Amino acid sequence: MKSLLILGAGKEQVPAILAAKAKNIRTIAIDRNTKADGAALSDEFHPVSTRDLTAVLDFVKAYKGKIDGVMTIASDIPHIVSAVASERGLPGIPVPVAEACVHKFRMKEILQSAGVNIPAYAITRSVDELKSFIARVGYPVVIKPVDNSGARGVLRLTEDVDVVQAFDYAKGFAFSGEVMVEKFIGGLQISTEGLMLNGTFYCTGFADRNYTRLEETVPYMIEDGGDIPTILGPGDKTLVTAEFEKAVRALGIAWGPGKGDMVLGDDGKAYVIEIAARLSGGNFCYDKVPWATGVDIVDILIDMAVGNPVDVARFTPTKSLATSQRYFFPPQGEIAVIEGAEEAGRMPHIRKVDIWAKPGDTVTALENHPSRVGYVISLGPTRAEAVDAASAAVKAVTFTVKN
Repeated sequence: MKSLLILGAGKEQVPAILAAKAKNIRTIAIDRNTKADGAALSDEFHPVSTRDLTAVLDFVKAYKGKIDGVMTIASDIPHIVSAVASERGLPGIPVPVAEACVHKFRMKEILQSAGVNIPAYAITRSVDELKSFIARVGYPVVIKPVDNSGARGVLRLTEDVDVVQAFDYAKGFAFSGEVMVEKFIGGLQISTEGLMLNGTFYCTGFADRNYTRLEETVPYMIEDGGDIPTILGPGDKTLVTAEFEKAVRALGIAWGPGKGDMVLGDDGKAYVIEIAARLSGGNFCYDKVPWATGVDIVDILIDMAVGNPVDVARFTPTKSLATSQRYFFPPQGEIAVIEGAEEAGRMPHIRKVDIWAKPGDTVTALENHPSRVGYVISLGPTRAEAVDAASAAVKAVTFTVKN
């Protein structure tokens, strides 16, 4: 029996744990949280922080059992996954490539050198440098930490936003203290995802991100789910996919996962915002794409990670359905009562209702993706039906909040 080390045992790593076990692959999960959802589901669990490189490598070096592969889902730690793969001689992305993918400025430098279409950008060491960049490219711009994820510390700056406060805010979320800024590109924002296998890149995931709350949440950039299939025509979809693959190859991802945040700009050009060398979170790779297309990228990557053969026919869609995801955004305050969740789950086309907030919890200011308290996902025959179903399910759930 082969064994797979999964970095993380949280809610978003559970699909990998269950998929591997279903394939008769022994699962070894590590997470600093001993009460993580996947701790009891894995064959082995060890309390190790997945963000502590030294601790992870010490565990791997001391582990006497067999490890045939290593992976994660959603957690932005591809450099640690790669370090484990390198230490054990396992399939993986080279460490320098993974490290570049978790440092947004270094990533942009590589992409620009390769001629990938990206927004104007700059490292920002001071408020004066931020002001200088804005004077050069004009508003709006996006300021962000170079080394965080989940929209933590990300702000869209317009003329009404205090740049001093914005700089300090973004810097506070940077592990390294480094901040960068880039020109905001107006247009359709898109999530893409795929796997590189034997020199061919297979783009399996393509969804339109829902930023209809963009003006409501200024200066924060909060995504309210997304929709499959895209509203783009074949030509524009091909344009975006081609630029995505160009970026993946430019970064040196010659094996394994690539996740892209893309924009089809109002100018008709495809732009790369970020590339991650890992599988996505937010239900994209393990719920929405498999439900809509029949392509199970998690299952495929598990086989790649442990060295099993992969039939490329598994990358071919077998379904043509639609999914829509929308989040719950209750007002700030202490939650007193949550009503309607079970009813929402029984509504037409609704596949999943997940609310992790509970009565007694405090809803904080909506600043980043971890601020969201739950979601619904629908699956329908058409995009319009899926979107309508998800929207109706969200409205069916009420949060009574004590301000």
